[in-house]
Amino acid sequence: MIEEIKKELEKKHYKIFNHSGVQICEWTKKSIREEDVCYKEKFYGVDCHRCMQFSPAVSHCNLNCIFCWRPNELMYKKILEKLNEPKEIVDALIELRKQLLSGFGGSAPNKEKLKEALEPNHFAISLSGEPTLYPKIIDLITYLSERARTVFLVTNGTKPELLEKIPPKNNFQLYISLNAPNREKFLEICKPADEKEWNKFNDSLDVMRDFKGRTVLRLTLIKGVNSNERFIENYLKLINKASPDFLEVKAFMSIGNAKKRLGDEAMPSFEEIKEYARRIEDKSNYKIENQKESSRIVLLKNPNSKFSNKFD
Repeated sequence: MIEEIKKELEKKHYKIFNHSGVQICEWTKKSIREEDVCYKEKFYGVDCHRCMQFSPAVSHCNLNCIFCWRPNELMYKKILEKLNEPKEIVDALIELRKQLLSGFGGSAPNKEKLKEALEPNHFAISLSGEPTLYPKIIDLITYLSERARTVFLVTNGTKPELLEKIPPKNNFQLYISLNAPNREKFLEICKPADEKEWNKFNDSLDVMRDFKGRTVLRLTLIKGVNSNERFIENYLKLINKASPDFLEVKAFMSIGNAKKRLGDEAMPSFEEIKEYARRIEDKSNYKIENQKESSRIVLLKNPNSKFSNKFD
């Protein structure tokens, strides 16, 4: 890995294993302290304190999204390191995650919960970089689905040829980030090296429509950039194309590197997010199901979905 980006990630409390990385989410810390839980636990019933947020391509991305709080300007487009097998990655990162959690020993009010937290049962394949750049991503998902309670993959949707190979599992949920309402805004916000990424993104929405498992589209709204009401019709065309089970309308968060690029003024308020979600509800068949103010996010559900909100 490029030493500059490795140092940058480690400074932000990542642990690195070759081309993979892990970090403890702030919500996992809050859950262990029994202060709060993340919206994914509230919406979908995952175990926040046992969540391992990681990436098999931690410093690799084919986009340069302006709202990303990671140092994506330093990232490179493909994995150059020797590839690790899925089991190698998971085993190594679980041990590194334990190191990151070691400081909670004296402060966790619920020792049993801390003990559980050391053994993750929810795997969020996201964190940093684009996970589908890891060539063995299908094997990784299959491996995790066999050992975990729940598995999420969050992707930018530019590798439809890989997404269509994912086998649906009862404990797996596919996320695609919907960051722009049209091609022009996609090029402005996501800054792909190749403009054809927009076409690939649309192909991935077709893949999502045909996927037999649980699916989510997540809108990240940036005030003054992609949150104008006139874009709702554009968003709805893309939403209807993918027909996801769930739709998340979420505010851009002004943290990390994104704060330097966009500033606090680009972060919508929770009221603005709720209003945008209501407008989508008014113009579609999606219905508001839940919300979390501290995360500035609203969940909508497709009434035609066969899935319950929370995993069994």
